[in-house]
Amino acid sequence: MKKRILFGFMLAVVCIFTSHEVLAAWTQAKGHSYNSLGISHYKTIKKFSTLERDVNDELVTTHGKRFRNEEEEFTSTKLGYYGEYGITDTLTAIASFWWDTQKSNDTMRYAKEDGPSGIGDITLGLRYNLSPDLFGTGFLMSIQGEVKIPEAYKYDNPLFNLSLGDGQYDTKVALQFGRGLGAGYMVFNAGYKYRFENDQLDPVTFKPSDQVFASLSGGYAVTPWLSVIAGLDWFKSVGNAEISDRLYLEAVKGGGFTQNNKTRGELILDTLGLEPDDLQGTIGLQFNITPQWQTVLMYSRDLSGVGDFSTKNYALGETVALNLVYVH
Repeated sequence: MKKRILFGFMLAVVCIFTSHEVLAAWTQAKGHSYNSLGISHYKTIKKFSTLERDVNDELVTTHGKRFRNEEEEFTSTKLGYYGEYGITDTLTAIASFWWDTQKSNDTMRYAKEDGPSGIGDITLGLRYNLSPDLFGTGFLMSIQGEVKIPEAYKYDNPLFNLSLGDGQYDTKVALQFGRGLGAGYMVFNAGYKYRFENDQLDPVTFKPSDQVFASLSGGYAVTPWLSVIAGLDWFKSVGNAEISDRLYLEAVKGGGFTQNNKTRGELILDTLGLEPDDLQGTIGLQFNITPQWQTVLMYSRDLSGVGDFSTKNYALGETVALNLVYVH
C-alpha cells in the first residue's frame, strides 16, 4: 500500500441540505427576513470509487466499474448562519457562513493533528422573482445567483493538508420553481456551477470540474405545529477538471505517486476529488413553536443512485442537522 494521504479533498465542502433549501424560489417581502442558526454533524467512512487496482495495489484504470470502498473516518461539525432579506418584494439578498471543526484519521496518522477548525467558505447571493404564476400554472419561477468566497481561512497544500474549503471561488446560477399544494408545497431547482482555478499556491494549481445540478424538495403540514419535509439533491461534474504540472510533480516526488499516465487521473478523481458526482436524500421534521419561531431537525445521506443519477468518486456520508429559525 502506498504511503500517501488520500484526504478525499471534497469532503471539506460537503453540500448539506438544511431547512432554508425548501424555501428556494420564494422571495422575502420587502424589509422582511429569514434567519437560521444551525448545527450539523457529518461523518463518512466509505466512498464510491472508479479506481481499479490489481492484487499488488497497482492502478489499472481510473474509469473502472464503480465500487464501494472503505476509507479513513472523516467528520465535520458545523455551527453556522443562513439568512435572507427582502430588498424589494421581488429581490432577496442571501448570505451564509459556518464555523467548521474537522477531524480526520488521515491527519492524525500523518500530521499528528485532528484537522482544521475555523470559518469556512462564505456564500453571498441574490434571488429574483421572475414570475409569480408561470403561464397560469400556479408555479412561481425565480432565478438565483451565488458566489462562494474562500477568503476566511488559510489554504494549505491539498496533497499533505486538510483545509476548511477547496480554496477557489465558485459561482452558481439556478432557475427555481415553487408551488403550493394545499397543506404542502414543492420546489424544483436546476442550474450550473462554474468553478474557478485555485491558484493560491501558484504554481501548484488546479481547477475543479464545473457541475450541473438539480434538486426536488417539498413539505407537508401534518398538524399546525408539525411539518414533514424531504428532498433529493443531485449534481454531476462535466469533466473539465485540470491540475498543473507542478502539482503533478510534487505528487510524484513527495506524495508517493508513480510517474505514469494514470497518475493525473488518480489525483483528479481520488486524491483531490475534483470530478465528483453525488445523489443525496434528506428527510426532516419542522416544529412550529410560534408563527415566527421554528425548529427543524434533518437527516441527510448520500445515496448509491443509478446511471448518471448516482454517487461516484465521492464520499458516502451521513449528516444530522438541527436549525433554529426566526422569520421576521
